Amino acid sequence: MNIHEKLRLFRELIGCGHELYLSVLDPAFHLLDSSCPFEQHILALLDMDKGFASRACKLAAVGKPVILSTGPGFLWALDYEKDADGGLLAYHLLGPVYVEDVAARRIEDHLSALGLVGGEKRVLLQQLSALPLFPINHFADYGLMLHCCLTGEKGSTLSFTFLSQAKNGEDAGPRSEDAAHGTWAMEQELFRLIEEGNLDYRQRAAKLVGKGQMSPLGAGDTLRHFKNSTIIYTALCARAAIRGGLPPEAGYRLSDDYIVAIENAGSFEEVTAINAEMQEQYVSQVHRCRSGRLSPLTGRCCQYLDAHPEEKLNVPKLAEKMGCSVSSLTRAFKRETGRTLKEYLLERRLALAQDALRSSSDSIQNICHRLGFGSQSYFTEQFRKTVGMTPTAYRQRNGLK
Repeated sequence: MNIHEKLRLFRELIGCGHELYLSVLDPAFHLLDSSCPFEQHILALLDMDKGFASRACKLAAVGKPVILSTGPGFLWALDYEKDADGGLLAYHLLGPVYVEDVAARRIEDHLSALGLVGGEKRVLLQQLSALPLFPINHFADYGLMLHCCLTGEKGSTLSFTFLSQAKNGEDAGPRSEDAAHGTWAMEQELFRLIEEGNLDYRQRAAKLVGKGQMSPLGAGDTLRHFKNSTIIYTALCARAAIRGGLPPEAGYRLSDDYIVAIENAGSFEEVTAINAEMQEQYVSQVHRCRSGRLSPLTGRCCQYLDAHPEEKLNVPKLAEKMGCSVSSLTRAFKRETGRTLKEYLLERRLALAQDALRSSSDSIQNICHRLGFGSQSYFTEQFRKTVGMTPTAYRQRNGLK
């Protein structure tokens, strides 16, 4: 497939799940084509200052794609199409999407500042209200797909340059009452991985998708919003690590160091890198603590239960496999993990059930039986007690679309 065939397919695919638009601009930033219903307002919403075109041109020369933040809370991905000699042919623009939960009043005030009035403003306001909300790292994934279509290159979110043109001090306005904070289930899964010291953290976390929202935490400054949300996440990671066995003084000391580093960071790239390092540190330190804390007997038992969650728990047979008495196994396991064997196995089964409900279309009944629950009613009862909702509600909120 050539570039234009790839872009055509990309445009069709991104329109399937979200109101996500792709536009093409010439090297002088004149709009050539767009899938956006408000294409005549694209350039105004970009809010380009006088120096933006020259900065974009310099970044295009080195092939550096851009994540661009503009007011109020808009996010765009900008990339470049070049000819065989490296000459700039066109800019490809993905977006806009929201990076924070934006009050309608802020958007309306912004449109008024652009000179829009009456029916034109009302129509555009309605169209903008339908835009999706993305965490920055997930929107960057779409930007990486666009970059791959244009260049064939694959990279990471750190391959982007982040530019912010949001106006500092812009009034964030009241937050809508029905906006939910983050994605509770995704956060709990991330914290569980840290609490376990799970060395597969990166691979597991990469498969999680956030569908919730967070209040604007930066009064219109998107970098400030990103810093503040990362600082909150760091503090919560510290508490997850302490629950996993990291000494409190070590957990809080790490948290303090990373919060200072985040506060001093000057770009999205720095904050993203600090956040990744922070998570790795907590996971590795909890893993070391847990590895040193668990006896070989309890460690082997945890490994067996993790590998065979579907088996009906038979403590005498398990003790026989571990080469010890039932009393020795149950006492050591409870002392070292803080859970009984039954509690630990139920916890693992419910965690695997959440994974299956999020990532597969398998029926709830099949998931229930595959994980060794005696009945679907018992599974539903325990799931609701632990997660706070039924398996059906959990899948509707977090599962595959």
